[in-house]
Amino acid sequence: MYWQERILNRLNIQKGYSKLILDKTGLLVHRKFIAYLKSCDISYVKAQTLPEILSSLKQKCLILSLYLQPPSYLQDKIEIFIFDYNQLPVEIDYTIAQSLTVDKLILLLTYHTQNNAITCKWINEYNINDEISKAEKYDKDLYLKELTKQLDTRTKSISHHNDILFLGKLWGEYIYNCFKTHHDPDENLMIDIDKNVEKAIFNGCAKNAFYAAESDFKTVEKIRAYIKSKNLDRAAILCFDGLGVAEWMLLKEYLCQIDLSFSEKYIFALIPTITTISRSAIFYGDCISVYNLNTPNETKEFKKFFNTSTCFFYREGNITGESSLLGVDIAVIIYNVFDDIAHETKIAPYEKTKSTYFKNVNTYLEKSSIIQELRLLKTLGYTIFICSDHGCVLGEGNGQRIDKYLIETSTKRATLITKSELSKFYDVNHYEIPFISDEKVALLAKKRTIFAPDHLKKISHGGVTLEELIIPFVEVK
Repeated sequence: MYWQERILNRLNIQKGYSKLILDKTGLLVHRKFIAYLKSCDISYVKAQTLPEILSSLKQKCLILSLYLQPPSYLQDKIEIFIFDYNQLPVEIDYTIAQSLTVDKLILLLTYHTQNNAITCKWINEYNINDEISKAEKYDKDLYLKELTKQLDTRTKSISHHNDILFLGKLWGEYIYNCFKTHHDPDENLMIDIDKNVEKAIFNGCAKNAFYAAESDFKTVEKIRAYIKSKNLDRAAILCFDGLGVAEWMLLKEYLCQIDLSFSEKYIFALIPTITTISRSAIFYGDCISVYNLNTPNETKEFKKFFNTSTCFFYREGNITGESSLLGVDIAVIIYNVFDDIAHETKIAPYEKTKSTYFKNVNTYLEKSSIIQELRLLKTLGYTIFICSDHGCVLGEGNGQRIDKYLIETSTKRATLITKSELSKFYDVNHYEIPFISDEKVALLAKKRTIFAPDHLKKISHGGVTLEELIIPFVEVK
């Protein structure tokens, strides 16, 4: 039984029944209780002032309010009930309950009403921390199960590029939550998702994403045009090389120590998911010419596009104070933390996940200057955007090697070549690049393998798994 149902029973709340409940806990006006009322088809009104309460009396429905001092004459008009911590469907010390945030209280209620395991009968000052820890773990496990269910359903019906983007978001959350809860990702689910996404990509399902409107762009090369359309006095673009969706979840958790909120969307990197192609696309604003660049000059192209603004490129640690940004309208900061650590992380033969890599990133972030730089940008009035060029995946050596004379650009997961009959002699996937498919082709290592000696494990990128292909674009509010 859910905690919401227990409260409904305790308060004798029924469909079509008129009652004013004065909520001292904040639970009854929380979105999770409101959502449950809606699922039960119970009409309600939230009224925060006396005039709102009086106006709601005409509707003959449940009235929820944090207003706690109603005049006595209201008792003749409607049944009034005060809901406080004594009515919680869990045995907890009143003072302890009062000290908890509503979200923490909901965690406890969920754990104690839904958990089949034996839970303590009385929560007090001596066991509250332990109970909250168990409740938080239980909540994460529940969320992981829900993500698994959604992923299993969604991967069976990919028919539009938005389906792939949404799957990428879910999968990134799933991978990061597996890391947080010390679970290995479901291998059968991963194989199924990889197979279906790969099939959709090779069948051209993502091609129409390139035609999306600038205001709701879906691909990495439209980032700069979108930012320019905002007509901002000051903008900062924080470009994280190798930041996939799971990596963004990790970074967002790290940034929670600053008072920020985020508007997130998820977009496609270019294929092959290589820095010299997909990051160049961000600053060139193009998804065709970047496949023919010998020596990309991102700074020059970006400054040319924002020709009426003063643009400056930085690396992490270059911004040492306000003077570093003097006269700069658009600041671009390149962070290599994720990509560098991905390539440097040693993976043991028995490892099946990116856990070691995530731990190494966390260790680095604790000593990095990212938060200080973000704080300074915020203080100086910059509108901040966070973007990426690609994500990364754990791969295992396939024993193959692409001959050097064919290679134009490559990583351990992909190679870009000029079209050649010789490519058919390699056991790889051939990806026809949109708009230039008659000139070049990408040779992609099959499944989650890398062009390396047999069984060698490395974190790399270049392929079309959701972890490599779907990346975040974030506006910091």
